[in-house]
Amino acid sequence: MRMTGKIPQFPLGIINRYVFTETLGNFGVCIFIFTLTLLMSQIFKLTELVINKGFGLGETLTFIGYFIPSLLVFIIPISLLLGILITLGKMSTDGEVIACKASGISLLQILRPIFIVSILAYVITNLFTIYLAPKANYAMKELVFDVARNKAEIGLKERIFNSDFEGLTIYVNHLAPKTNRLKGVLISDSRKADEAATIIAEEGYLVPKSQELLLTLHLINGAIHRFGHKQETYQKIDFKTYNLNLDLQNAEPETAGHAKKRKEMSLPELINAVTHRQGDRENYTSLLVELHGRFAIPFACLVFTLLGVPLGVSSPRSGRSYGFVVGLAVILLYYILFSFGKNLGSTGVLSPPVAMWMPNTLFFIGAVYLFKKGQSESPVRLLEQLAWVIEILKSKTRGLMEGEVPEAPDHHSILQDINRGSKEELMLKLGIGENKAAAIVAYREHHGGILSLEELKEIRGIGEKTINKIKETFS
Repeated sequence: MRMTGKIPQFPLGIINRYVFTETLGNFGVCIFIFTLTLLMSQIFKLTELVINKGFGLGETLTFIGYFIPSLLVFIIPISLLLGILITLGKMSTDGEVIACKASGISLLQILRPIFIVSILAYVITNLFTIYLAPKANYAMKELVFDVARNKAEIGLKERIFNSDFEGLTIYVNHLAPKTNRLKGVLISDSRKADEAATIIAEEGYLVPKSQELLLTLHLINGAIHRFGHKQETYQKIDFKTYNLNLDLQNAEPETAGHAKKRKEMSLPELINAVTHRQGDRENYTSLLVELHGRFAIPFACLVFTLLGVPLGVSSPRSGRSYGFVVGLAVILLYYILFSFGKNLGSTGVLSPPVAMWMPNTLFFIGAVYLFKKGQSESPVRLLEQLAWVIEILKSKTRGLMEGEVPEAPDHHSILQDINRGSKEELMLKLGIGENKAAAIVAYREHHGGILSLEELKEIRGIGEKTINKIKETFS
C-alpha cells in the first residue's frame, strides 16, 4: 500500500474484519486440502476393504465418515498455523502490515481477530478429541465387524470348503435355509502349527456377539481330533457343546480384542479406567498419556496462534512461500516432540502430564519470545537468514524455469558477506565508507536480505561505480 503525505488512520473495525475473514478463509482452505490429501493417501486401504472385506459403496462412504474425525484432530491445528502464516505473509508482501503499524496498530491488535479464529479452532478440536473421534473410532470398528460377519455368514455354503478365516477351513454338509443351522460340520484347525486339529460335529450355528465384536461358531455333539507332530501323539476329545471363536480381524489388526481401546473410550470411560487401574503401572501410564493428549492437542491451536503472528509478519518480502515453509518446519518439529513425549510418557521415563504438555510448553516460551521481539520490531537473525535463503531458492528456481543464466559463483560469495557482515566488516571487506556500509545494513534488515549485486543500486549513494569497486575487491 503506497502512502503519500499524512499517514491515514484506519478504522480498527475494518482491519479486524479483514484479518478475521482472510484468516478464516485460508484456515478453511487448508483444512479441505489436507483432509483430501490424507484421504487420498488411504486409497489403498479403502481398496483393500472393498476387495477383501466386501465393502459396498455405502459402507465405504460410512467408513470414510468415521475416519475423518481422527484426521481432523491433527489437521485443524496444522491448518490454523498455515492459515495465519499465509494471511500475514500476504499482508506483509502487500505492505499492509507496514501500513497498519504506521497507523498505530500494534501487533497485539493484529492478534485479536486471529485469536477469535484460534478460539473457534480450539473449541472444535476439543469437540473432536473428547467426543467425536473416540465415538467414530469405535463405530468404525463395529462397521468392519458387521461387514465381516455378514460376509462370513453368507460365505458359508453347502458342501464347499470355506477358508475365509485365518487358520481354519470349514466344510458344511447341509445348511438350513431359514434357521441358518449347520448340519454335518467338518473343521480343519491349523492355527497352531505344531498341534493341528480336526473338529467334527453333528450340527452348529453362528452366534454374533456385537458387544464384544466376536463371531462364535457354536458346535453340538462332536469330537476334536488333535495330532501332536513333535510328540507323534493323537488325542480325541468328545463334546456335547463347543464354542469356536472365528477370527474376523484378519485384515484389520487394530480392531482385534473385546474391550474398547484407549482411542475408542469416551472421556468418562477414560477417566474411570485411569481411576481403576492405578495398580497396573503399564496400563495406567498409557491411559494417562491418552487422557492428557486429548487436551494437549487442542491447546496447540492457541500456542500456534501466538507463534504464527510474529512469524507471519517477520519477512515482508518472502510472502506466502516463507509462511508455508516456516509453517511446515514448525509443525514437523512440534509433532516430533509430541511423539517423543508420548513415547517417554508411555514407558514411564517421564511423568505423563509432563511428557504430553512438554511440546506446548516449549513452543509457548518460544512464541512469547518472538511476540516480544515482534512488538519491539527487533530483528530475529535466524528468521532473517531463513527468509533470505528462501528468497535465494525462489530466485534460482525462477531463473532455471525461465532459462536465465545464474549469477557467477563469486557473486554468491560476495552476497553472503553482504548479508552477514556487520557495518565494520562491510567497510573492511567491501572497501566502502561508513555511510554506505550503514545504508546496506539498514536496507537488508528492512527487506530481509539482498539477493543480487544489482539490487545494491536501490540503496541511496550506491551506484555502478561502487558495485564495480566491490567486484574488484573480491576478484
